[in-house]
Amino acid sequence: MQPRTNAGRRTRNTVVLALIVAGLWAGVALTRGAARTGESGPTGPVGHFSRAVQLIRG
Repeated sequence: MQPRTNAGRRTRNTVVLALIVAGLWAGVALTRGAARTGESGPTGPVGHFSRAVQLIRG
């Protein structure tokens, strides 16, 4: 018997690809959000995290 079917491989590959794309998208979104400084607020890593929290809250 074959332990992994073609459908199983395709499913696994699709899930892995989706996780990679989601990780890249999140990284780009945080980077773009962190680059938009200039308002009065904390700078550096703390500013990046506070910007990410603002984006999540809406």
